[in-house]
Amino acid sequence: MTAEPVLKEGGVKVGLGDRMNPIVVKELRQAVQSRFVIAALLTLLSVQIVAIGIYILASGASLFGFDAGRQAFLMLFSILQSIGMIFAPLYTGARLAAERSDVNVDLLFITTIKPRSIIAGKMFAAVTLTALIYSACMPFMTFTYFLRGIDLPSIFISLGIGFVVVIACVQAAVFVALIPASRALKVIFGLVALIIFGIAYFVTVIGVSDLVRRGFTSRLSWQVFAVAGAIIAFLIGLFFVMSVALIMPVASNRALSVRLFITAAWLLTGVAALTNGLIEENHRMPIAWLLAFEIILAPAIFVAVSERDQPGRRVMRSIPGSALGRAQAFFFFSGAAGGLAWASAMIALTLAAAWAWAKSFPAYGNASDLVDEVKWMGGMCLYFFCYAMTGALLRRRLFSRARTELTWLIGAALLVVGSLTPFLIGYIIFFNEQWWSEDFGAWWVGNPFAWGNKGHRVLYASVGGVWAVLVAAMSLPWFIERVKRFRRAAPAVTRDAFESLPRAAVSESPSATD
Repeated sequence: MTAEPVLKEGGVKVGLGDRMNPIVVKELRQAVQSRFVIAALLTLLSVQIVAIGIYILASGASLFGFDAGRQAFLMLFSILQSIGMIFAPLYTGARLAAERSDVNVDLLFITTIKPRSIIAGKMFAAVTLTALIYSACMPFMTFTYFLRGIDLPSIFISLGIGFVVVIACVQAAVFVALIPASRALKVIFGLVALIIFGIAYFVTVIGVSDLVRRGFTSRLSWQVFAVAGAIIAFLIGLFFVMSVALIMPVASNRALSVRLFITAAWLLTGVAALTNGLIEENHRMPIAWLLAFEIILAPAIFVAVSERDQPGRRVMRSIPGSALGRAQAFFFFSGAAGGLAWASAMIALTLAAAWAWAKSFPAYGNASDLVDEVKWMGGMCLYFFCYAMTGALLRRRLFSRARTELTWLIGAALLVVGSLTPFLIGYIIFFNEQWWSEDFGAWWVGNPFAWGNKGHRVLYASVGGVWAVLVAAMSLPWFIERVKRFRRAAPAVTRDAFESLPRAAVSESPSATD
């Protein structure tokens, strides 16, 4: 419930502030009153003025060259992008992490605002602050046009690219801030996020520099621009739905929106990649599509086995009554068995589509590369499946007291041990043997990232295939039991309805003792 219907019922005139998302209103009001935001904005403007002034004074005769404007723009863009990628994610993520802390976490559970509205409000406020920063620095960027060497479309497109990258980093920071972990783990996740942001910063600056120098008129430039835009849009959407899932109650259907989003993106981008392959008569885009989604879906196996073994009553009440609807819902609703089936099916469909496409058009460019990537990604996902399922088996049979959400940790520990142990044993025992220097790649068996050794792929596939069959057979009774239990739950009997039932019906009702 929002303030608007309440005010309308009371006869109060509803204004624009009452129609807006209350999270947006709160965040923007606190931002304009924050000394940190004001100080950061003034500091950025001061740096821009000093930087352009020093550049003009120190350039001398080179200021009259034909690339002075381009050099000045790239300098100012680097400053703006560095401050934007540090300030906006840090400000938004730190505030949300404080609200997610044990002291204030009750506010997220007692509010009537929907989780999607909370994340959307946080992001809209962050977008507004970022737009304020970029609009304040835009006059300095536009001034470089008069120094020659750069045109206005390149300036505005470059600023748009930087703006979207900052928004993607903000959404990633929101996701990291919502991860349910201890303070130490959150610090580690934050450092990892900063490293990733640093890599994204250098990639953005280098890419903008290349595009500004080459111009946006070439066909390749627009293809790169479209692909990068699609990747950033997908990441923003993915982190958004995952952030919404993290603040939803544990008993709710948290996985539904995430799996639906990934499936829809998989289908749309797959059609676009294959269409591009037909037009260009090249397999570059199908290869990129295959790599991107296999990298996303492989860790999804670990996430799936870490979900609840049995969905909560809230999820089961929303299961469709028909057999067809129940079968479709099984793949997308929350639950370990359904998540495992969805991730495995998506991986298999991705590999099958890429393989069929390569075999259907063998004369297109990079056909052999596409086939090789199918084998590489298929082997990696096979080992990920083995380690995740083995971790789930160990948790159910040996570590039954461990919480279900820690299954990924057991599987990850097995992955590290299984990837390094065979190689270390071979190195310690057979290091002085001649065959070790010739066939040491065989000792990388068990490592999901060692499929680049083409001479030993048969060994890797044989071990992985036998292992996968064994863990699947051992987990089959558990999986079948979860499929049988995936039924629509009867609605709970309320107190008034319970008291109005006849005495005989009350004694026979299964809900009477629940």
